[in-house]
Amino acid sequence: MDISEEQTSADIDAGKNSGREPTDDFIYSRSELPRFSAGQPDELNIPVQFIESLPFPLFIKDLNGVYLACNRHFCNMVGFSSDQIIGNNISTLFDPESAKIHLTADKQLIQSGIRVVYETSLSGPEIKYGLVRVIKSPLSDKQGKLYGIIGLISEINSGDGRSDQFDAANSDIDAFFRMISDGHEENENLFSAVNSNQNSTDNGFLQFETRFDVILKALNAGIWEWDPHIDKLYWSEKCFDIFGMETGLEKPELWMSRIHPEDFSRVREMWSRITLQSGWFDLEFRILVEGQPRWVKKTGYCMRSKNAGSDKVTGVMADVSDEKDFNEKLFNNQHFFKAIIEDQSELICRIIPGGSITFVNRAFTKFFGIPAETFNKHLLAGVFPEKDYLKIRKLLNSIKPPKHFVKYEQRILRNDGNPSIVHWTIRAIYGKNDTPEEYQFVGRDVTEIEESREALKRSEEMFRLIAENSNDIISIHPENGVIDYVSPSVKHILGYNADELTGTLGNDLVYEEDLDILKSCSISLRKSIDPVLISFRLKERSGSLIWFESMVQRQYNNKGEATGKVIAVSRNIQSRKLVEEQQKLTEKQLKEANLTKDKFFSIIAHDLRSPFTSILGFTRLLDEEYDDFTDEERKTMVKQIQNSTESTFQLLDNLLAWAKTQLGRTIFTPESFTLESLIFETIKQTTPQAEIKNIKISYGKIVDLILYADQNMLRTVIRNLLSNAVKFSFPGGIVELETVIAENNLTISVTDHGTGIPPEALDNLFSLTENVVSTKGTANEKGTGLGLILCREFIERNGGSIHAKSKVGKGSTFSIVLPVKPVPETNNMN
Repeated sequence: MDISEEQTSADIDAGKNSGREPTDDFIYSRSELPRFSAGQPDELNIPVQFIESLPFPLFIKDLNGVYLACNRHFCNMVGFSSDQIIGNNISTLFDPESAKIHLTADKQLIQSGIRVVYETSLSGPEIKYGLVRVIKSPLSDKQGKLYGIIGLISEINSGDGRSDQFDAANSDIDAFFRMISDGHEENENLFSAVNSNQNSTDNGFLQFETRFDVILKALNAGIWEWDPHIDKLYWSEKCFDIFGMETGLEKPELWMSRIHPEDFSRVREMWSRITLQSGWFDLEFRILVEGQPRWVKKTGYCMRSKNAGSDKVTGVMADVSDEKDFNEKLFNNQHFFKAIIEDQSELICRIIPGGSITFVNRAFTKFFGIPAETFNKHLLAGVFPEKDYLKIRKLLNSIKPPKHFVKYEQRILRNDGNPSIVHWTIRAIYGKNDTPEEYQFVGRDVTEIEESREALKRSEEMFRLIAENSNDIISIHPENGVIDYVSPSVKHILGYNADELTGTLGNDLVYEEDLDILKSCSISLRKSIDPVLISFRLKERSGSLIWFESMVQRQYNNKGEATGKVIAVSRNIQSRKLVEEQQKLTEKQLKEANLTKDKFFSIIAHDLRSPFTSILGFTRLLDEEYDDFTDEERKTMVKQIQNSTESTFQLLDNLLAWAKTQLGRTIFTPESFTLESLIFETIKQTTPQAEIKNIKISYGKIVDLILYADQNMLRTVIRNLLSNAVKFSFPGGIVELETVIAENNLTISVTDHGTGIPPEALDNLFSLTENVVSTKGTANEKGTGLGLILCREFIERNGGSIHAKSKVGKGSTFSIVLPVKPVPETNNMN
């Protein structure tokens, strides 16, 4: 958009050549949009003046990206004249990368039909802005057909003076576009208002019947016009609202009466200079409304006409009190953030490309010993040693877009003579054309950190030496049991390399029966901070089990916080465990020896004494009173003597055999023999005892089998079982012997139907304890208490087992199970 005092014939010719039609105030391309007629009078066109007076860049283009209209601010921003913009496509104005961004936004708007907002960089032939915000809104007809795009631009960060102006207009831009996007009919009114002169006066006031009146209300602003030649002033209704005045204002002196006394002279002087030259101006001042100060901003444009005496000044008025309050808070925040920077422990300074220091914080001045009041007189070369400064200059030259910063480590000798290490982050602050305007240095004194790091490194080296040469296994585990670390000593203890085990589950090395120990350890560690000492077995590479004793405790960081991991120091205690097992075995053997001794004396004191008492008694009676007894009585006594003698003989026989086993003198002598011959021989030996009680010994089919075992031991066992069955059977009963072979095991069972055994006595039948006593049979037969114990010893010597089941009053079954072993070739029978 070009507005000038006068257009030359060259300007008009340029417009014709570019396909554009020049007017007095606004330039449009020949397009579907309406345009001014050539014969339009020179009178001020209010809508057009309003567009030109907007304090931000504005443009209108068609759906193909061809610019149809723009204002002066847009031309200034991109650095092109209106002749170069109007009628041209966006791709001819911007570089391909920037054009692609804008065209993508256009495509998004056309597809969605709603306004788009985005941020990007904007560049022209002579100017390069930083980040700008672009807001685009659709222009549609009554039927909703999209036929154009209107856009506004505000600059976000800029080094020139216009940035404040653009930033202040951001809220106005948003309000403007909200109104633009409200409806299709209003969009058409916008273009018809721009194309036609719809302003009129009534009672000396402008009546705004166009879309711009609605826009001004949305912007919370009013429009005004002043004719300096007749000193007549026109205000919209909003202007009166801002000043809190009734309508009817004509002279500037009336509104000036509301100006704050402190601002009156300044505003009066500036107002008198408005018409000295054409162009843009703005006034910002305070007024008093109902005794309360309010900030007002009057923005306008002095436009000169070709006709003398028809110059006009038109503009926009807005209440900017809220903006001022915001700026004041922002100013206070700047002080706040400056205080924060001053209190930072990091060293912060800024320099310009020439090397002069423009800012330092308190930490920087303290570190380098520079008085705060004289820092701006220093160059960076005077602060850093020459060697460091030269390196930094090279680094500064290497910072080019898109690179924004570099890092540098400086080892410096401070003024107090102490060496320090500083880590610097050097950042370039870019201006226009990607040229660094300043460099910011942020340094951190890491001397103590580096010293701690070196100490930690030495500590880690020491730990590594200890771990590699230790006879213990040091390992670290998270809660899931994975091995995070294991010391190299695991190689010569378990045969695994440390790398093989790292990342695997430690439980895989633990013997399955000991896993519950680790679970209990985990529970204890969760409940208490104390370490836990546990013993368990680990599998070495060959598969052997090794006993370990491990001290397990939580791992803590340097702040004393638990890391969620545990450290275990495990020591091989296999030798100690063997010694402990041997001690336990020795203690067990000693205990059994003591029990054996006690039982031996119990037998001698009771079981041997009783039968001899009976024998001595009867023989004494026969010796002293033989003639006093009848033959029948004497036979009875002799029979009793015989029974006692046989019982004593059996006791002595068992006692001798048992004593030999306890002393280790019983020699295991396996040989080959038929099972049938052994069974028949043993039954024959027991038959006389059974006939006395009229008991029958029954046996089924004996398994045809050649056994390889100690025949004497096995005969003793079967004889004891048959003898006990007869002893506890009722007269006239039956004793059953059965043989079964299954899965290479021979089972020999002896069953009686006698008195049975109480359940509490079953568990101790084969154990040598003080609670085991001999039980009398159904005919008061006495036992030795050693028979079943001797049976267990002999069966176990042959690799078998013995067990019993019984029910009181129903009888008992004793079974022995022997493995069927192959007969050595030298002992095979024909």
